[in-house]
Amino acid sequence: MNKRILGLIWASLTILAYGEEQVDLGKSVVYSTTGFATEMRKTASTPTVVTAKEIQEKNYKTVSEVLNSIPSINIVKQGKDSIVDLRGQGNKAKQNVQVLVDGVQINSLDTSMTATPIDTISPDSIERIEVIPGGGSVLYGSGTSGGVVNIITKKGSGKKATLGFDYGEYGSKKTNVAVGESFGNFDINLAYNKNNKKGYRENDESDSDYFQGDLGYRISDTQNIDFKYSKYKADEDYPKMLSKKQVEEDRKQDGLSRSKWGKGINSSDTNKDEYVLTYNNKLSENLDFNLTGFYQNTETNIRTWDFGAVNTSTVKGSAIADQKGIFKDEKYGVKPKFKYAYGEGSSLIFGVDYIKNKAERVSDMKIQPIKSSTGGLSPMSIKSYTTNNLEKETISGYVMNNYVWKDFEFAQGLRYEKANYEADRNTNRVVSLNGRPMQTNNEGKKISTDEDNFAYELSANYLYSDTGKAYVRYERGFTSPAPALLTDKVTINGAANYYLNNLSSEKYDNFEVGVSDYIGFSTVSASAFYTITKDEITQDMSSGMPPAWIYNYNLGKTERIGFELKAEQYLGKLTLTESYSFINAKIKEGKKGVYNEAGDKTGSIDLAGNRVANVPKNKFNLGASYAFTDNFNLGTEVVYTDSVYLNNENLGGKVNSHIVTNVRANYNFNSGLTLYAGINNIFNEQYYESINYTLADGYTYDPAAERNYYVGFRYTL
Repeated sequence: MNKRILGLIWASLTILAYGEEQVDLGKSVVYSTTGFATEMRKTASTPTVVTAKEIQEKNYKTVSEVLNSIPSINIVKQGKDSIVDLRGQGNKAKQNVQVLVDGVQINSLDTSMTATPIDTISPDSIERIEVIPGGGSVLYGSGTSGGVVNIITKKGSGKKATLGFDYGEYGSKKTNVAVGESFGNFDINLAYNKNNKKGYRENDESDSDYFQGDLGYRISDTQNIDFKYSKYKADEDYPKMLSKKQVEEDRKQDGLSRSKWGKGINSSDTNKDEYVLTYNNKLSENLDFNLTGFYQNTETNIRTWDFGAVNTSTVKGSAIADQKGIFKDEKYGVKPKFKYAYGEGSSLIFGVDYIKNKAERVSDMKIQPIKSSTGGLSPMSIKSYTTNNLEKETISGYVMNNYVWKDFEFAQGLRYEKANYEADRNTNRVVSLNGRPMQTNNEGKKISTDEDNFAYELSANYLYSDTGKAYVRYERGFTSPAPALLTDKVTINGAANYYLNNLSSEKYDNFEVGVSDYIGFSTVSASAFYTITKDEITQDMSSGMPPAWIYNYNLGKTERIGFELKAEQYLGKLTLTESYSFINAKIKEGKKGVYNEAGDKTGSIDLAGNRVANVPKNKFNLGASYAFTDNFNLGTEVVYTDSVYLNNENLGGKVNSHIVTNVRANYNFNSGLTLYAGINNIFNEQYYESINYTLADGYTYDPAAERNYYVGFRYTL
């Protein structure tokens, strides 16, 4: 019934809007396709741009919410983290989609354990988000087969000030303050965001602070320098996945145990500091220079304490597990590049990148088994202390030539990247009885290796009219492995043994055609793509905690075929948007191993013909906004996400499809004050953020929020 009502409403709005005034296309620019401002029409791609105005009007609370509203993006939940997926990468998205902030990569090095920290940025500090689906390896290097997401933060000059407050149904409170001023050639911008989030489920809450300071200096009419510092700090508690029985009892519960030994704990605290220095200089009429230097440091401390089933090589049954984890990610680098303009609109871009990324992971776990006869604690305990020191240094150079001939634009690009790896992995494991060590094992592995890769790009863009373009593009790209994936782990007699594997970089070939234009009363764009990936990096591991064995290997071949459609109409007081994404992601060649408890391979499962896990075939977005007056507008967004398989084996079924509809209202006073309110999931769709399935544990669920409300205000000076 909800789908029929939405269809009738949309058809009525479209008929009502037909024949209204035309859209003024203007000269929209995008920065992420070349690293310099480029007219969107003159790019061989179909980028999506979300502006600060849209973020403000739609009252987004997190970057995840903003990105989930884009049809080409699918947000994959992984515990408390959100993974940004473009063009059907599925669980591999955190390795194969590059997320940038002001042109600097923020992807974590330790991709086997952590996700890209996208929600460490406040939406109130974002000027625009540019999404370039499908490729970008010539300009950005490893890990772009899904595409690139570039988050550009606010700067600007002049006097300005903003104050805002937001209150959500579950008790969430968000406050943001931003001020800016210019003193001669200096521009200063400061922003602070305080977010006390309380989620739908019990024990889902966080207290975070985000600060951003930006100092710019206009050296002359042709050169400027800018320094940005940002700080994110958060303390979080989060629930566990639920069994089916727990969902039926109360889908809001946290799933943590309550026993005579106490209540379970799932918590973390995160600290992130980032420094970015940018220098721009127009060296001559034809030559532009840009230099970016950066330093990032992120540390997350995780504490998990719970009572329940444990399955390790030593303990099978009930136990108390207490685990502390420390994850550190440090990254610094420099990225100089030049743009040389020649001929009638042609240009040559060339640059080098140097990035040093270090990661440290420490896991301190204690397992105390439960006596089955009395329910008391066993005198035996197991302590496991694991350290991982990982390092990846990349040095690369690239060149991109954009040649204009009449109404045609041809691009040719080449990149060479060398990655140097260092990894030191150690595990110390002690089994004790009545506090006395019975068995001690200490195993480690140090590796040092390197990897060379090339990327290529060829494209042709035809500007066949004042408003239309058609393009064709080919790209060969790569994803070099993260350091943690270069070793396998096998536990023998309680000792963790690490072995260097022969993991290779994965390579992809992407073919894409597209068109965009103004047709009738609408801007439209369409693109179709075919991506074939060889040696896709994947992993098999045991379900125990800690896992008794981990194997990393290359999957033979995967294939992704799809298309994306977007349309938008500005029709007087009414604005309509429609978009649709189709992706068929399949495994063409590859087998998954079958292992016994010791980690010995006993067989294999042929995955050929299976769908790639966590990739929805269909996703569509509908949006409408109507300005009743110059001060008051009402809007709605409808997002449909198709079902997805839980794993590459396609066992255990799927996560069901769902439709979520949000409505919002904004009233702008002439004094600069804005009042707003909204209802999320207005039709109360019950669905899951994610579902996990293993043969050992069966199904576990993470229920998504039902209908909820929010109100707030914003004052701009």
